[in-house]
Amino acid sequence: MVNTSGANGHYNGTRPPDAVLGPALHDYARKSLSLSQRLDYLLKDFGYKIKLTTLKKLNREYGVPTVKKPPPDHITATLVGEVMLNNVSSRKGPQMIQSQISLQDGTKIPRDTVRRLMADIDPDGAEARFPGRRRQTKQRGHLTDTGVYYELHFDGHEKLNFKALRMGPVWIDIYGSRCHSSSKMVKFLVVPNARCSSTVGHYYLDLVEKNGVFVQATVDGGSETGELYAAHLALRQHCMPDISVVDAPAFVALKSTDNIPIESSWNLFTNYIGLDIKQILLLGKSLNYFNPGFQHHINLFNWLWPRIVQRSLDQFVDYWNNHKIRSQRNKVLPSGFSPNYICDFPDRFGLTHFAVPAPQHLVDALRENIPKSRVECYRWVSDEFEAQAWAVYDLIGKPEFVLTEGWIIFCQMLPHLN
Repeated sequence: MVNTSGANGHYNGTRPPDAVLGPALHDYARKSLSLSQRLDYLLKDFGYKIKLTTLKKLNREYGVPTVKKPPPDHITATLVGEVMLNNVSSRKGPQMIQSQISLQDGTKIPRDTVRRLMADIDPDGAEARFPGRRRQTKQRGHLTDTGVYYELHFDGHEKLNFKALRMGPVWIDIYGSRCHSSSKMVKFLVVPNARCSSTVGHYYLDLVEKNGVFVQATVDGGSETGELYAAHLALRQHCMPDISVVDAPAFVALKSTDNIPIESSWNLFTNYIGLDIKQILLLGKSLNYFNPGFQHHINLFNWLWPRIVQRSLDQFVDYWNNHKIRSQRNKVLPSGFSPNYICDFPDRFGLTHFAVPAPQHLVDALRENIPKSRVECYRWVSDEFEAQAWAVYDLIGKPEFVLTEGWIIFCQMLPHLN
């Protein structure tokens, strides 16, 4: 039989010095390597080829810990308890706890012992980790506030992005804001890229130019809010010097699930017209009106559909801000009136209107500091195509940008743009 190892007789390679071999064996045990894996590492790391019996002998010689000889019960309980002290979510199972103790302390504890101690320390932990368990519902409270335009919530909507539409390199992003206390939809805008920090910065400055500076901006904490943060902090310090950022922070980042007012807005938009928009957009693909392989198709889509969606978005905002919010007896903030009415007459509900005008020179200066210009951030197509598209639009009679007529307008304009 061929000797594939290349070793003749009983030569096992050179045994490493005790100062090297001992720590190596302890490290293998700390990593919870099996005995066969330890043999592989001895050969790989030191060229030392031995059998299982020799390895066990070396483990005894160097006092390598093993689960067969765990520490006393009081030490074991202390180690398990220390790890579980930081496991407040109870998501770590016995094997994970066992491995963590081995890696951090080099102590080997049988998994059955770890499981028993975990059951004593956290009786409900196993049920919380059960794969089929029903997740605990998020506890919700009542929204409170001191006035309109005190806190505005911001977020982007990407349910019409290229992944959702699957129509090639075309998409329609939306960025929106909502007043916390009045529930008013403040500004909802179709943008080329809702994840662009410069775009969100210009969006914010457009908002304060029209509505004034408010106290607190609440966001989801994405990277796109960098320019918004810088601009709002500067305007807040200039326009509201008497309001301390310690008592009333200028900027708050929350988890998406906690940014409730703006997140719920997208559900309202989807039910009102969002699903209709998506289904009509997808007709262009299913009926072969739109071909992503042709650049003029992409350009026309980017010129036409953002205008149509913006019109539908404006209709939704107009509806919501003027509809009567149903009366809710247990609601702390006003109900039974339209958001516009609450925002226009806050004193009738015990609220204050916090918005103050934004100095135009300061807004202009902040806008100049944004890396990309406003025109660049809001541009969907090139200037040349923009001019050509408007000329063709005039030629076909300037039809209204109605959602249900979108693909008809598209097909009417397309032959003139080839």
